[in-house]
Amino acid sequence: MKKVLWVKFGWSEYYRGGPIDGNFGWLKDNKGKKNEGRGHEAFNFLPGEDGTYYCYVPPQKKEYAPWNDDNTGWTVICLAKHPKHAGIHVVGWYEDATLLGEWKKPPRSGKSVGSVTTAYDWSYCITSKSAFFVPPEHRKSSFSDPTVRQGKYSFLAGPDVDTNSKKVRVLSIVETKLRELAAVAVHNPSEDKVPDPEVDPADPLSGFGTPEHRKKVEKAAEASVIAYYRAKGFDYEDCTKINCGYDFLFSKGPEAIHVEVKGTASDTPAFFLTRNEHDTGYLNDPQWRLAMVTGALSAKPKLIVFDAMQLKKAFDLTPLIFIGKSIPSAGQS
Repeated sequence: MKKVLWVKFGWSEYYRGGPIDGNFGWLKDNKGKKNEGRGHEAFNFLPGEDGTYYCYVPPQKKEYAPWNDDNTGWTVICLAKHPKHAGIHVVGWYEDATLLGEWKKPPRSGKSVGSVTTAYDWSYCITSKSAFFVPPEHRKSSFSDPTVRQGKYSFLAGPDVDTNSKKVRVLSIVETKLRELAAVAVHNPSEDKVPDPEVDPADPLSGFGTPEHRKKVEKAAEASVIAYYRAKGFDYEDCTKINCGYDFLFSKGPEAIHVEVKGTASDTPAFFLTRNEHDTGYLNDPQWRLAMVTGALSAKPKLIVFDAMQLKKAFDLTPLIFIGKSIPSAGQS
């Protein structure tokens, strides 16, 4: 018999201990306190030392954790809402999971998942040895359903599950989502398989590949953009060494365009902006454009050009790193 339920918890990019956002009791109660954003689900896709994943689910009706008398062998579909957008996303799922029916403290020996949770109490109510994680760049397609909005979890199929038309509808939706995401979901994610760019202080851009890889992609993307505009009859001036907020000045007669080039080797658009590119170009230059090249190293790279308004609608821009510089004392030479 197929055993399926969905669970809903707070939103995180990587579930590696970073901030959690969501309309849940713990998160709301700790607004403005030392535990703000420290949701228990922060480690839901971080394996313990024995490869076990420990999943937290907020309590249903402030009291209940998922439970079924036949508590093993469940497929648990994990849902979360992006804090800035409407709709629910599948952020991952567990296979052959065990429902504990209560919240337990995580293991705390050696390098287990519990060793990173000393900043606050943490708990879990589901375990599994087989997890599938959907990286944030692949959470593109959301859905909405009143039964999902109202609950923390729901059993869709399995022993003693009272199946009705609403459950059949939601089961069809989430199973379709899983089929769509199967190609991009990471099986048994870890810090090595899915690096969080914010956890490497030596290279906060590590999520975009090594410096050598980034340079190779950058040059290939620039070549694609130059070819694109030259085919349209534009001349160009290379401004990459000037630090003026864009990479190239393309001109054709009186028309001038300031183009910042961004590229990625994958088919998923993702980029970072320096402070100067953001402030001087994106925010204050009406002639500024961002040329996004995906599949930059492939035989057929794809190019999309955005102006500032289009970029704002298509992407969330989030600060990745802050640089601290000492402030000289008054009169200090």
